[in-house]
Amino acid sequence: MRREHASRRGLSNRVWLTILGIVVVLLLVIFGGIHHATSPVTKAKAQSVQIAKKYAGLKTTNGFYWTNLNQTYYTVAGKNNQNQSVYIIVPQKGGNVRVLQQSNGLTRNQALSRIWSKHNPKKVLSAALSVFNGKPAWVISYMNQKGQLCYETLNFKSGRVLQAIENI
Repeated sequence: MRREHASRRGLSNRVWLTILGIVVVLLLVIFGGIHHATSPVTKAKAQSVQIAKKYAGLKTTNGFYWTNLNQTYYTVAGKNNQNQSVYIIVPQKGGNVRVLQQSNGLTRNQALSRIWSKHNPKKVLSAALSVFNGKPAWVISYMNQKGQLCYETLNFKSGRVLQAIENI
């Protein structure tokens, strides 16, 4: 009797240890996958901030945006050495780094406010500063009330609509 009880207990411990081992391995695989998936964004952000510090005197960072229209651009928002709020647009494949004073155009919140008041979207998916036809512009994607994908591109300085794509 005692042997039967002891062997059942040993079997049950092995089952629990096996289950625990499988759970640990699954968690490691999931976290490894997440790290691998976010690695390109993390590297792009680190490189963009480094370039912004070198070319624009960036002191603090408070935002990072990534857009891909015809070319990929990374935008870093923050304050420079003169304590001015700036946006630094860095092209992925090299080229001119653009430094924009935030006070010379729309902020992200102002661009979003225009979209909300004009379209009343169900959900805003992204809002990022980029370059459109050679000029800085806010590219905003959102879902309209019907659940359809829409894009609107606003000129950074004037807020004028440069492109609107609706009901995709």
